[in-house]
Amino acid sequence: MYLLNGEKKALESVIKEQRIRIGRGLISITPVSEAGLVSEEDVEKALESKQKVIDELSVENESQKKEIDELKAKLSELDSHVDDAKDVQEDNKNVEQTDTKEVSAEDDKAAVVQDEKKVSASKSKK
Repeated sequence: MYLLNGEKKALESVIKEQRIRIGRGLISITPVSEAGLVSEEDVEKALESKQKVIDELSVENESQKKEIDELKAKLSELDSHVDDAKDVQEDNKNVEQTDTKEVSAEDDKAAVVQDEKKVSASKSKK
């Protein structure tokens, strides 16, 4: 695959000169837009827009880093206050559990189960 660069008239004359080979299928010409190729100007525009986005994100990142540093400073200050409060002795009280009641799982009642079948009147006469 080749890309031909040059003046429009010169390129058109090259294509006209090669029309027989093109007609026989020996050479095929595909426009840049159909081939999926991108011109150099389009690439530069895309890179510039990407660079703008990168710059904006960098500025935002820097501001967030400053905010994180401020929050870390506040956190260390609060941790120093918490360390001061940890000097208080803890109370260790043992509570006895004398109020608990034992409940038996057995039941003194006996259940009587009878299998009563109702027999129809015609069967009982037989």
